[in-house]
Amino acid sequence: MVEILNMLDIIPTEKLLQHEQVIEKNLLALRESMLNMGRLVDPIIVEKKHYVVLDGNHRKTVLDTIKCPNAACQLVDYEDEGIKIGGWFPAVKNIDLGVFEHKKEKVDFEAGIEALDKMKGSFMAVKRQNNSRECLLFNSFSGSLRDIVEEQNALVSKIPPSNIAYVEDYRAEEFLADGRTVLYRRMFTKEDVVKEALAHRPLPPKSTRHSIPNRIIRLNLHLGWLSDTRENAKGLMEDMLHKRMSESTVRRYTEPVIVIY
Repeated sequence: MVEILNMLDIIPTEKLLQHEQVIEKNLLALRESMLNMGRLVDPIIVEKKHYVVLDGNHRKTVLDTIKCPNAACQLVDYEDEGIKIGGWFPAVKNIDLGVFEHKKEKVDFEAGIEALDKMKGSFMAVKRQNNSRECLLFNSFSGSLRDIVEEQNALVSKIPPSNIAYVEDYRAEEFLADGRTVLYRRMFTKEDVVKEALAHRPLPPKSTRHSIPNRIIRLNLHLGWLSDTRENAKGLMEDMLHKRMSESTVRRYTEPVIVIY
């Protein structure tokens, strides 16, 4: 019990720094769901040094829009090697790359990945043709992370939202095999996340994918409690957890899980 309580805290929403922009349709759907249930289902994952939101940018934004002063957060040490950072790639169907005026060049897959890592490109569009990959690198010449982010936003804005699926970096091959064009991009680092959040320059939506050991889910905290003072909200959360743990309603998953939202 003490271990779980030490992982959770009530943090004023004004202190939380977003590191990613939100997707409007997802935000509206989540807002409706949270208001209908009257609960914050999962705590927001926050690195404890600067209060950067690692997972839960949409939840934080909903709390802002409804003027909720506090958030239930799971605080983590971002320097912990157990916390891994990956990313998401836009996977697009029925796309004509000719609609993009941005300069593009054909590249070998490995050379394209290297160019992305060195920030010489914003995206690499990859499509499977027969048994090989066809790769087009969207060039970038500034070498600036901020410029690349703006280029990515500009490119994605030209694609109808209904044509885009964001896929985990490790699942890109599945979507290539399904005939989609996958837009590979440079993986952001933990340093990128903190730096851009502190500068109030959130990264594009679905830029990062964090793997958090011992992630707490299904806290199901009443939104009304979070509208109380921080001290009262924390006391109510702790009382709830004492009751639920005494009833043995806490479960640890030792295997990967699939959550259907």
